[in-house]
Formats: sequence, C-alpha cells, structure tokens
Amino acid sequence: MLVIALAAFSQENSTASPSAPPSAAQPPATLSKKDLMARDKIFYVCSDTFYVKKEELEKGLLNREEFEKWGLMVTQNQNDADAILSVKRAPFQNNFPYTITDRQSGILLMGGEVNSLFGTVPGKIAADLVNKLRPIYEPKPNPAAKPASP
Repeated sequence: MLVIALAAFSQENSTASPSAPPSAAQPPATLSKKDLMARDKIFYVCSDTFYVKKEELEKGLLNREEFEKWGLMVTQNQNDADAILSVKRAPFQNNFPYTITDRQSGILLMGGEVNSLFGTVPGKIAADLVNKLRPIYEPKPNPAAKPASP
C-alpha cells in the first residue's frame, strides 16, 4: 500500500489573529473535504506493494512542477504529515487504486485508480493527483461574478 501523507506546512499561533483564514482555527471535522485538501501541504509516501516503490512515487510527485508551484512537499516522517495517500494493487489486475485520507481526522478526501499499461504507475498517480488537485490550488474565476466598475 502506498501512503502519501499530506501535511500542512504552516505556523500555528497560540492566539488566533483576526486576519487568519477560518480553516486555520476550525477543527478538521467542521471543514469540507476541499478545505482539508487545500490545507494539506506535506505528503508522506508508503508502499506495501512490490510493484510501486515508495521512492519512485516520491520522485514522481517531486518531479511535477505543480507540486513546487503549489508549495507541496514530501516528508519521510509520517507524524509530520496531514493526509495519507494509500495505493494498492488490485488482485490479479494491472490496476492501482489509491485514496487520500486526512491524517488528523481520518476523513477520506479523494480517490482514484490508474493502470500500469503504457506508462509507469508512480508517474500516472502523480499526474492524476495533480489533475485532481488543480481545481483546489488553481480555481478558475467565476464568470458570473463581474468586477465592480469604478
């Protein structure tokens, strides 16, 4: 099983500032899945399948330019992580389902599946993960909301 843990890389103050985003002070249970994913920044990777090595998936994630652009990181210490990505190999198949779980709350945030045909599983998982995170880290402007005229 591959486990990628996402951990928020943020400084926590003992007092909440009025300008702090509401998600910083809220417990994970009150946050939406999207808010939890936006908060989570550091990944922890673990694998229990022979076919996908931990180091290869870490490399696949770190080689994505979006990973650096969005401030995402990989850690070797699971305790430093906020969320966990688990990857398994479906028995007798070439499919590798994965899930991302918030480490602190245990809430399942997202999932997906890649296959090993025509590419490497670590690269496909990294690409699929980036495509699913893009709407969170690069939201499209709302076309219905028009800027105010001066």
